[in-house]
Amino acid sequence: MNWQGDHSQHAVVIPLFGQGAANELRPYLQELVNAGFLVVVVDNNPRQLALDAPEIPGCRLLLNDNVGGIAGGLNRGVDFALEAGAQWITLLDQDSRIDVGKIACLREPFEQQIPPRKVIGPCIWDEQHQRRHGRWTPSSNHLDSTRLLITSGTTFQAADWPELGRFHEGLFIDFVDHVWCFRAQVRGFVLFQHPGVILKQTFGAVHPNPFCRLVGMRLYTPQRHFYGLRNLRWLCLRPYVPLDLKVKAVVKMFAKPLLWLAFEPQRRANLRAICRGLTAPLPDPY
Repeated sequence: MNWQGDHSQHAVVIPLFGQGAANELRPYLQELVNAGFLVVVVDNNPRQLALDAPEIPGCRLLLNDNVGGIAGGLNRGVDFALEAGAQWITLLDQDSRIDVGKIACLREPFEQQIPPRKVIGPCIWDEQHQRRHGRWTPSSNHLDSTRLLITSGTTFQAADWPELGRFHEGLFIDFVDHVWCFRAQVRGFVLFQHPGVILKQTFGAVHPNPFCRLVGMRLYTPQRHFYGLRNLRWLCLRPYVPLDLKVKAVVKMFAKPLLWLAFEPQRRANLRAICRGLTAPLPDPY
């Protein structure tokens, strides 16, 4: 499959979930289509809800029925982009925005030979806290070196996908990007943020408790709490995850559930999610 445009061979993969998600994103998707990107939208809603959604002109729409969660949606989208002949692939979350005119900049570092194997992401601007998110170190090649990219904005060469590997669908949602990044680095890839490309990201909902807001917490559903705890347990057992992050994960497993029970609504549901998250069987190794 071929397509024509100013950015032919550059695919943008966007998984969607939630009723009305496509409508909210429609103007941005249209900008991407008009700029010539191959826009692959993976609808992760239940099949009937997805079929009822209006079409998005110019986008390739895939129905995934939430199989494998966000990881499954990303994998389906990348598979389609590869079959379509994409040379570069950029992943985007539905609650993220990169200026359409800047997305092509994320593929420019691949023209450089050093280092030969790399993954590029944008700088992340936390919309709630109005500051840059994450940790980075300026490097000599005008990119910011990092050890972790969030999924949204992550850009790589299609030829590297077999070695980078698929996202772990057993994790479903939380820490999918962490694990993928750590494994990529073990396999010899170097991660960079492009300082000239800014991605505006919304992390969860505003927490109702002032203390929780002060310590940087966002409000998530009990289901997300379950996946977060279960996947943190899984993360701590992986040999390629840095020790300092394992220690941080253990601290989170002890501290955050107490705050969820003390300061969040749906306390009974949260308690059930915590118990399940701490005892549920773990996904297969990655």
